[in-house]
Amino acid sequence: METDLSTNCSTAPLTNDFLIRILGSLGAVSLATCLVALSWLFYLKLYKQFLYRLAAYQVMASLFHASIILCQFLFLDYNSSRRVQSASCVAVGYLFMVAVWMKVCFGCWITFHLFCFAVFLKNMWKLEPLYVMSSILFPIAISSVPLITKSYGPSGEWCSVQRKKCGKIYVVGDIELIALWLGPAFVILVLQCIAMLTMVITVYYRAHRKSDENVFGRDQNNVAFKQLLPLVAYPVLFCILIIPPLIERAYGFASSAPNDGLLIPLTICVPAFSFSAGVTLIVHIGALKRRERVCLALPMVRGRKGRNALTITEVSVDQSYRDTSRLLGTNRDGTRSSTYFSIPSDK
Repeated sequence: METDLSTNCSTAPLTNDFLIRILGSLGAVSLATCLVALSWLFYLKLYKQFLYRLAAYQVMASLFHASIILCQFLFLDYNSSRRVQSASCVAVGYLFMVAVWMKVCFGCWITFHLFCFAVFLKNMWKLEPLYVMSSILFPIAISSVPLITKSYGPSGEWCSVQRKKCGKIYVVGDIELIALWLGPAFVILVLQCIAMLTMVITVYYRAHRKSDENVFGRDQNNVAFKQLLPLVAYPVLFCILIIPPLIERAYGFASSAPNDGLLIPLTICVPAFSFSAGVTLIVHIGALKRRERVCLALPMVRGRKGRNALTITEVSVDQSYRDTSRLLGTNRDGTRSSTYFSIPSDK
């Protein structure tokens, strides 16, 4: 046992090197995946488009998250040779909480952006500074609470908010886990599911609605929504991957002994948050490149006539790209556009 100078009692070592090896290894794979995704995005200069910047923010947070997971390798073999260094374990626990909340915040903003467009046909790109600043400052603030109360340290399988100190139940740690992570995560899970269900119902209703709306405007909105659609993967994956950690933590509060059958899925799901974000961006960019190759083979788009007698003339692929880019809130050269999503007028 190592003496914890802040509490004048012995600090238990981390208990499961096997799980730390799994966690660290998957963290390394996630780190590499996020690096590849971001490198490809910057190489193609897609960061000039707001759509891809939203995805890039999520992957950057995932890169940070994977880096902290990789740091868990620092705490291998403490049972047999070394002791947990209190300062480094506290730092890793704090940074891990910050990284998780950064991912959650960026994911929530993506859901909010999709919801506003799908339900209200509003493009909220002007809120980009708010998206970024709140997703950085809020995680730092909320993760600082256990730091102030000195609750970070060795917690079973890795460094996190401690639930036991000096061999006794640490009530403050339990309260902080519920108030700062488990409770908010459950609420966010429910809200994400409600938002996605609302979006699906709204889009389905609009797709089957018969009206005399401006056909050109409706088609532009449909094209723009299809380009935004890959962002739906981020909230969907969050809702799937957050369930095992919530179940494991809930079981931990109900039982004093950990369940190995729940710890293994938890260990896999934690780095999977980062891995899935990197893979999603790679697939998104790959689909974009494939569409570009198809478009090069179709140099012209034939015109058609809508019910309101508005003729959609033939346009080149490049002009079509510019129109869609304006709808998405940015021009091809990366400058802002003043065009907003709105329901076309019947005038």
